[in-house]
Amino acid sequence: MATGEIVLGSFLQVLFDKLTSLALGYVQREGISTALLEEWKEMLVTINAVLADAEDRQLSDNPLVKLWLDDVKDLAYDMEDLLDEYEIEAVQAKSEAESSTSRGQVKRKFSFSFSGRPRSLVSKTKVQEINGRLKTIVTSKASLSLRENVADRSNHTNKRDPTTSLPEPQFFGRENEEAQMLKRLTSEVENSNTTLSIVPIVGMGGVGKTALAQRLYNDARVYSCFETRAWVCVSDVFDILDITKTILQSITGSSCAGEDLNSLQVKLKDNLSGKKFLVILDDIWNEKYKKWTDLLKPFEVGAKGSKIVITTRNLAVVSITGASPYTLKELSLDDCTSLLAFHALGAKNFESHPDFETIGKKIAKRCKGLPLAAKMLGGVLRNKRNPDEWEDTLNNRIWDLPMAENDEVLPVLKLSYVHLPSYLKRCFAYCAIFPKDYQIERDELVLLWIAGGFLDGRKIKENILRLGRNYFDELVSRSFFQRSSVDRSMFVMHDLLNDLANSIAGGTCFTSGESQLVGNEDDASLEGKTRYASFISPWYMTSQCTRAYHQMKALRSLILVPGGSRGWGSRRFVISNKVLHDLLKELKYLRTLSVCHCQIVEVPKCVSDLKHLRYLNFSYTDIKTLPESIVDLCKLQALILRGCQNLSKLPQGITKLVGLRFLDVRGTRNLKEMPLGIGNLKNLTILSKFVVGTEKGSQLKALKKLPHLQGELIISELQKVEKVRDAVDAHLFGKLGLSNLSLQWEEHLGSLRNHEREAHVLDSLRPHTNLENLTISHYGGARFPSWLDGTSYSKITSLCLWACSNVTSLPSLGQLPLLRELSLKGLHAVRMIGSEFYGSKTPFSSLTTLKFEDMLEWKEWSPYARGTEEEVPFSRLEHLVVRRCPSLVGTLPCQLDHLLKLEIHSCPHLNDSTSEIRLPSLHELYLDYCSKEILKSLVNLTSLTVLGIKNLTELVCFNGEFVSCLVKLKELHIGGCDKLNYLWRDGNETRNLTCLERVIIERCPQFTSFVAGEGEIELPCNLERMELRDCASLETLPSKVHAPRHLSIENCPKIVGLTIPPDGPTRNNMMPQLEYLGIARCDSPTSFSFAEGTLAAPKRLYIGECKRVESLEEVTAVAESLESLSIRRCENLGSLPRCLHALSHLTSLAIITCPTLEIEKDFPPLPLTLSKLTLLNCAKIKSIASCNIASCKNLTTLHIENCPALEIEEDFPPLPITLSYFSLTHCPKIKCLPNQWHHLTSLHTLYIILCPNIECFPKGGFPPNLRVLRILRCENVKQAVREWGLPLLTSLESLGIDFGGEGEEVCFPPSSEEDAWSLLFPSSLISLYIHNMRKVKRLSSGLRNHLSSLQELVIFDCPKLRSLPEDGLPPSLKQLWIRGCSKNLKEGCSKLTGHYWPRIQHIPEIRIDGHRIR
Repeated sequence: MATGEIVLGSFLQVLFDKLTSLALGYVQREGISTALLEEWKEMLVTINAVLADAEDRQLSDNPLVKLWLDDVKDLAYDMEDLLDEYEIEAVQAKSEAESSTSRGQVKRKFSFSFSGRPRSLVSKTKVQEINGRLKTIVTSKASLSLRENVADRSNHTNKRDPTTSLPEPQFFGRENEEAQMLKRLTSEVENSNTTLSIVPIVGMGGVGKTALAQRLYNDARVYSCFETRAWVCVSDVFDILDITKTILQSITGSSCAGEDLNSLQVKLKDNLSGKKFLVILDDIWNEKYKKWTDLLKPFEVGAKGSKIVITTRNLAVVSITGASPYTLKELSLDDCTSLLAFHALGAKNFESHPDFETIGKKIAKRCKGLPLAAKMLGGVLRNKRNPDEWEDTLNNRIWDLPMAENDEVLPVLKLSYVHLPSYLKRCFAYCAIFPKDYQIERDELVLLWIAGGFLDGRKIKENILRLGRNYFDELVSRSFFQRSSVDRSMFVMHDLLNDLANSIAGGTCFTSGESQLVGNEDDASLEGKTRYASFISPWYMTSQCTRAYHQMKALRSLILVPGGSRGWGSRRFVISNKVLHDLLKELKYLRTLSVCHCQIVEVPKCVSDLKHLRYLNFSYTDIKTLPESIVDLCKLQALILRGCQNLSKLPQGITKLVGLRFLDVRGTRNLKEMPLGIGNLKNLTILSKFVVGTEKGSQLKALKKLPHLQGELIISELQKVEKVRDAVDAHLFGKLGLSNLSLQWEEHLGSLRNHEREAHVLDSLRPHTNLENLTISHYGGARFPSWLDGTSYSKITSLCLWACSNVTSLPSLGQLPLLRELSLKGLHAVRMIGSEFYGSKTPFSSLTTLKFEDMLEWKEWSPYARGTEEEVPFSRLEHLVVRRCPSLVGTLPCQLDHLLKLEIHSCPHLNDSTSEIRLPSLHELYLDYCSKEILKSLVNLTSLTVLGIKNLTELVCFNGEFVSCLVKLKELHIGGCDKLNYLWRDGNETRNLTCLERVIIERCPQFTSFVAGEGEIELPCNLERMELRDCASLETLPSKVHAPRHLSIENCPKIVGLTIPPDGPTRNNMMPQLEYLGIARCDSPTSFSFAEGTLAAPKRLYIGECKRVESLEEVTAVAESLESLSIRRCENLGSLPRCLHALSHLTSLAIITCPTLEIEKDFPPLPLTLSKLTLLNCAKIKSIASCNIASCKNLTTLHIENCPALEIEEDFPPLPITLSYFSLTHCPKIKCLPNQWHHLTSLHTLYIILCPNIECFPKGGFPPNLRVLRILRCENVKQAVREWGLPLLTSLESLGIDFGGEGEEVCFPPSSEEDAWSLLFPSSLISLYIHNMRKVKRLSSGLRNHLSSLQELVIFDCPKLRSLPEDGLPPSLKQLWIRGCSKNLKEGCSKLTGHYWPRIQHIPEIRIDGHRIR
């Protein structure tokens, strides 16, 4: 259901402002009188007066009102575009007049007398058309009986049905959430004297807040904890009298009709006095503090431990309560599937309905963890007993379902939208432009809102970026956005909220991918209605992809989104300059254009014709510069060039774009200069990078003219500052909005450095104390600035001091009260860190991450010694890194109670003392190239879960005391410990390692056994994975190993097989759960004693590079459960086991590079269960006739490659009909192919390569359902390609043919034949590889029409080919690769100059002899 709803009030306000601000003299000159402007304003006022009523009435599905609102919306857009064009022309006229004056010409206000320029972009006809539409809309409103200035809108608001305290009939999941909430409800609040606690549950609509509250309310533990309880469904009207009455009636059981608020609250207070109570206030929307406190008055007299639980979608509601919110996330996929199954089938899962399981899980996945959606869709499916009907439901958006079927989700989610302030509604509706799962960056969206004019026009004079961020944060607080689980700096919208945005935006927004464009290309509604569009680009973007977008003449926003990922960090796509140019020249009203993550090297010049453009984003592209004509974009506000690594300069004309506010050039490493006069851009709010130059206009002092800078600023090339005064003039202290500052000098200056001047420059670059993040890198001075010393910068949270190699001491960084992250790297001259580092009192009170790296001369880290016992430094430190500090001696701070992760690398002298370091909270410990003594100093590691030790060369074994405290250890990784003999002194030391799940030991040449002496050891029962690599002395595994699922042994030559001592209580149950066993690089005489009752056979077995393995009989004798067997590079393997067929569960067999494996005629029969067989690089396999491939009825993959002795002269072994992939490569003695292979109807991929003795293909033609076919280097095939019957392969998508010099024709296909291409190839082809046409000089016409879906064309080794088809190549083509062809053809395809270039310039990727020219 597309409602098309959008708030127009703020939009019309924009029109009022534009009508008022137009240069009237210019507009009158163009044919619009003042009277007409005033008439327009009056009519807009009339329309605005009835908007509220119209928008509410269309919620009730009044189609006439909806159409009227659509007309208003379309008119508003067109009217704004018209006024915008007048404004643009006025600005350009003024600019030209001023330019002519500067050249000595007579100034004429708004003169258009210059030759060569069109007089006006705006026609009088368009003005008349707008005027007529405006009058029609005003006239038609009367027939709709729309009311003016409606104040009471409650009758039209989407209301949610009231809730009750009764729980859901079935509740799935939420075990952790329920336990956490139970604890909050039933426990007392620590360190609190208050009797009443508020417990808010927050989450988006439909996520299950009410269901959780109902379950808690009815829980027996909750019931017994409170003397009295009450449930109130508050909903959108926060009526204190009604709420109080409901609670009182629930407690007393008597009616309270007719009583006023005073008497009700007094009675409620009396009834609650001294009692411990629980009240649930469900679905609260009230954000007014006074109303909340008025409601709470009677509740303050309850007993301690009383609770009020509120459920809400809005964090602003929580903020007025002063409580900490409990945010409810989405259900897991499994729980969502169970909930769907319950409501659709009345079962808890799909076990009894296997036909619906696959489609059911897909539908559950669509719900994205929203219980309400799962419940609603389950109800829709309840009477549908055909999987096809379920498939139809899967393919529909919830909003497209019949109204009777979606009347639950739609009102619930739409209620969130209805409650939005008017200034947020257009902002949210705009988000329909983003595809689902798009990773939204906050500032990216804010800039798009600004460019779209969505921010309140009356507040424009405020800090507009801050205003947009506030809007975004408010939408986050109202659960419209949530933080991404992939990247915490990004945000996402739930799929159903994305559907809601699309429902609201209606036809104004359009988003699609390549596969969705079919059917939209001729949609006439796209032309005038669509204003905002995105396209999920495939890897290669062609003109066919953009065809539908060419019709969107009124489009305002276009965002090209790379497929496969969403938002920043996506993979890059390819589009030709021509395709992009042809698209943009059709979209003259564009205000925002985003072409990110695209492999383009130049910006189309037509961009400068987009006069309305406010936002231009070419981030993460290969562009080197921008066209100088960008100066014509007089409306441009945001230019985003982030991550353009090849960008070397900005156009000089950019300094004339005085309206530019946001210039983001982060990550442009080749940008080495700023345009002269950058200071002219006085309105810049964001300038992410400033490269200091030496010429006037690019010097550091140019920053003085940019007083409004905020956010992030990188100042690089500071060594170019010649006068310290320039740093003073830059006046960073006056830029109050800067939050992130990076000061960078060139790294490799050597003797060219002026250390003293650098010190004075840094002193003079003092930023404002609002700074939050500071980085100083490659600074050459001997001291840090005095302004960094002390508490002035109380807001700094992150500080990085990198490669400042001459600094000898550190400022008092410990006194920065909010500092959370501190990184010190490459401070080679610092020898001691002591009292000056800490400062006076309670140092580093907020620090969570501390890193010391590459500090070559640092020797001493003195402890903090000034404060009392309570003044502990690093009291909140969670992550400590000390890396490559070779001179550091002594010890770490002794009290790090909150440390979670400790990394010490290349610090051989650290912890030479006997001091103990207590780390009770440590979860992860990594030691590399350190002294073994450090282990003795680390005590109380009772929380450690991951221990990584590498290159502790003196470590012989673990100390028993150290091991005894590792009660929570899950992962142990030891590597490069040359003297390690064993892990534990005796088996008793492992008893506390009950949580150990993974053990990796590698590169320990003296490691002999897990336990010293002859003692036995029983590894923990939870151990799941053990990897042993490069342990030359290891002879046996532990005698008692129960649980591993994965065991890998590599280059441990003394382990003679897996012979495990047979004695002990577990003799008959060794490794019963083993799933994978890998044995590699074992050169000793190796046997695999899978003795019955000693070692249970794994499901997957890998044997690789074992030179002494000669037979596998022992393996197959008992390994009945084996499912996958892979043998690689066993150079002495002489035979395969005769009982191979007995492996009744084997599905995959791979024999690769076994040069001595000799099989004459007795290839063992294969297991009937086999689905995949690979024979690769086996030089002595001569026959496969006896392996009985045809009996393997499950075989889907057969790959035979580089088996030069394999000989098949007459009858290729029959293949099973199940085969889907068959590859036969480099087998010179094979002379025939399987007979009647046209019966292989499941075969979709066929490779026949380097088989020179094959002379013909089997009768009956190729397998009919082939999708991929390669016939290459089979030069003796006598059948001509035209006799292969390829046009009959109607499913064929990819074809590669080596013509072997076939024929004498100069033209291919022979042009004398009508429809020559159709006689050779099926029209279904997507990829065509043509090889080795030695005599062909030109390609015939017809390729373009017959292969109209072709995306990839590869032409290799056709040395005389000089001409492409005269009628061109298919417009669908995405890749053209040419190699080994004539010089004429290569030159003809040269970029810009080649005569074929006009025919191929639309192709996204073109490669000539391996070099990419597009």
